[in-house]
Amino acid sequence: MSALVVAITVLAFALLIVVHELGHFLAARACGMRVERFSLGFGPVVWKRQRGETEWAVSALPLGGYVRIAGMAPGDEIKPDDAAAYCNQPAWRRLLVIVAGPGMNYVAALVLGFVLALSIGFPRIVPGPVIGDRVEGGAAEAAGLKYGDRIAAVDGAPVTTWQELVAEVVRRPGKPMELTVERDGARLTLSATPRDDGGVGRLGVGQAARLTQASGVVEAAALSLAATNERAVLVLAGLGQVASGRQKAELRGPLGIAQEMARSARAGAAPFLGMVWFISIVLALFNLLPIPALDGGRLVFLVYEIVTRRRVNEKVENFVHLVGFVALFGLILWVTVTGDLVRIFKR
Repeated sequence: MSALVVAITVLAFALLIVVHELGHFLAARACGMRVERFSLGFGPVVWKRQRGETEWAVSALPLGGYVRIAGMAPGDEIKPDDAAAYCNQPAWRRLLVIVAGPGMNYVAALVLGFVLALSIGFPRIVPGPVIGDRVEGGAAEAAGLKYGDRIAAVDGAPVTTWQELVAEVVRRPGKPMELTVERDGARLTLSATPRDDGGVGRLGVGQAARLTQASGVVEAAALSLAATNERAVLVLAGLGQVASGRQKAELRGPLGIAQEMARSARAGAAPFLGMVWFISIVLALFNLLPIPALDGGRLVFLVYEIVTRRRVNEKVENFVHLVGFVALFGLILWVTVTGDLVRIFKR
């Protein structure tokens, strides 16, 4: 992997998170809250500059960033009459600040989609279980699958969506399966054996997509909005299938995400920008999940406060978020060690 690819991947990943934090920052300032620090990166501060009431900083680990709003962190000593503190603001304003982070990721996806539609083309997913690019040396290539093949059935069981195909593949690691394939108006049968990737079947193929260009700004905006919402619905559908047990979760940590971004960067500008667009959508949706320590977890408490007009005990809420943060960090560490690193060293 070249140094340029690594640099582009790290920069793009960091920018996506910074965009998220910028949403929180802008909403906090619009609501009259005091933002004490906006940091690019995490860890020890290596550079800082005070501008007004906000300290702008660059930290040692360039993997995203954070904003520190007065009165938001546990232990902040805030006076009850400090109107610029997060904790002293009305619930609806605090809700706006929290929603603004994922909202900014969604807006970033729309903007990137708009730019793609006007320039090199926007990757639109071909509906249904249609084979796209294949991984060199993967199970799909070995089985003789080609770009544009539509999978009609797996071991005789019909499949009509890409999610149904994925669900059939992931539960057959290392097990041969019979694929009914539609190709050029004819039907044929192929045998494929998904690669066993830690107990998950991998066919080594992506869903087919085609580049679509817009003829003007109005068409580009409409195309970006439609495609972004379509992909968001697909992501939510996938989460629903995982939650219902119909599909096995495919977890990737920061290393795994970076690896996918680097792979797309080597494939060219269109695949890379399409991947950045997709990750921006995923970040928006993931952060809205009702999990403690995520924005969605904070939203649960805020919605409860707005509906009941009673504020949850601050110590209880902070404890819940702390437990959630520790659990989430542990999950990311576990996925990185047992998943991302295993996949990297297997190659």
